[in-house]
Amino acid sequence: MHLRGTLVAATAMLAVLCLPVGALGKDPQRVPKRLSSTGDSITEAINAEEWNLLDPIHPNHWASFANGYRGFWEWLLGRTNVNSHNQRITAAFGSRNRKNFMEAVSGADSFDLPGQAALSVSRAADYVTVLMGHNDVCQDDFASIPTDAEFEANVRASFERLAAGLPNGATVYTLAIVDVYKLWQLGDRLDSLGIIPCELVWATTLLGAFPCGTMLSPRNSEADRQYTRSRNIAFNQILEGLSAEFDQSDPHHYWEFTPLPFEAEFVPSEVSGFDCFHPSAAGQKRLSAESWAAGPFGAP
Repeated sequence: MHLRGTLVAATAMLAVLCLPVGALGKDPQRVPKRLSSTGDSITEAINAEEWNLLDPIHPNHWASFANGYRGFWEWLLGRTNVNSHNQRITAAFGSRNRKNFMEAVSGADSFDLPGQAALSVSRAADYVTVLMGHNDVCQDDFASIPTDAEFEANVRASFERLAAGLPNGATVYTLAIVDVYKLWQLGDRLDSLGIIPCELVWATTLLGAFPCGTMLSPRNSEADRQYTRSRNIAFNQILEGLSAEFDQSDPHHYWEFTPLPFEAEFVPSEVSGFDCFHPSAAGQKRLSAESWAAGPFGAP
């Protein structure tokens, strides 16, 4: 009996030792008081609600799904209350010691993500959102789309930087790249400034004057667009896989992923009425609500 008991104990101990690090428990999760958001023009809310013909890449930071805010001037000017992650954090956890940092830059792609991650580390962020990869998918030509290996290396380097530098207990929340093919499908239902068909705006990809020729160019065949969409899907799989990998191996931080932005079914009102490409304020509001509900702090 003694021998049997010893064997059972040894087997149990071996099973525990073979469990992934995450299964043994992590450091306590920090309250997300310090938000730092990485990404591209979507996180910057380019042309979401207000635009400028002299400045076609016009950030509307108050309307960002992640970092949006609503103060006196936003209320007075009648700007949309997107109820961003930033606002939800304050509502749920209070305003004491709150900080909100925008690291995202319009035009950024995965090659820029390690630098943005370094900024998040410098902020000692408790909560980092990652929405990056649209400009990897959206290129002027197919040859410029990064390979899987290049994209994974860029994201891995960024995650490693976050894992090495964020405070213990911090959370990294990665969102899937939007399905640009679904945006293209809306083309015949969208107008710019209410008078110019968006398909005509998108035709300027032929001159390099509009982004995402790999999806929006009128010269593309259906096979071309499906190829671009396949890269979109592959990059999302990499983002999901790396999030799971880091969550398993990193005992000090929490890593989550949501496919929601890719799965979203767009409607015309959720697309910018100026550039026919970025989320409108209504689109940002929906992105905030759905990604927050599915995320690490959305559960009651």
